[in-house]
Amino acid sequence: MWQRNRSAWKAPAPFSNMRVVLIALLIAASALGQDVVLPDGKAKAVVESACADCHGLEKIVDNPMTSEKWRTTVEKMVKKGASVSPEQIDMVVDYLSVYFAPEKVNVNTATSQELQTSLQLTAAEADAIVQYRKANGNFKDLTSLSKVTAVDAKKLESKKDLLVF
Repeated sequence: MWQRNRSAWKAPAPFSNMRVVLIALLIAASALGQDVVLPDGKAKAVVESACADCHGLEKIVDNPMTSEKWRTTVEKMVKKGASVSPEQIDMVVDYLSVYFAPEKVNVNTATSQELQTSLQLTAAEADAIVQYRKANGNFKDLTSLSKVTAVDAKKLESKKDLLVF
């Protein structure tokens, strides 16, 4: 229960403790966000300068993308005001694509869940790949993977950089 303490209302002990925990968590979170260290590379300084102006570097580290998606993202950020010259765009995209690319997935060993997560497939699409593989053996290349009728071949083509056979 709330209690009156002289001229102010005092929160019960559990609420006071929660406030202390919340403050500690906020302090820890802000400290963690400042500890991101990018790998050395040709565009490291440009990325640190341009990207940290608008958002933390953890946004880069926590969101791996393909080269194509990095290009789209960088161009979008430049339109929004990121300080990257036209000459630096390719260098930045190359840097991000090398150091912050999504992990590749072996379609011959991946579980349905791994296919869903890595390739952004629906459960039905991923299950179809696994079932086809069990019935017909390992995939040799993108052409053989495209024989899975439950998955759009264009969707698989767009993910080809993430595939290992």
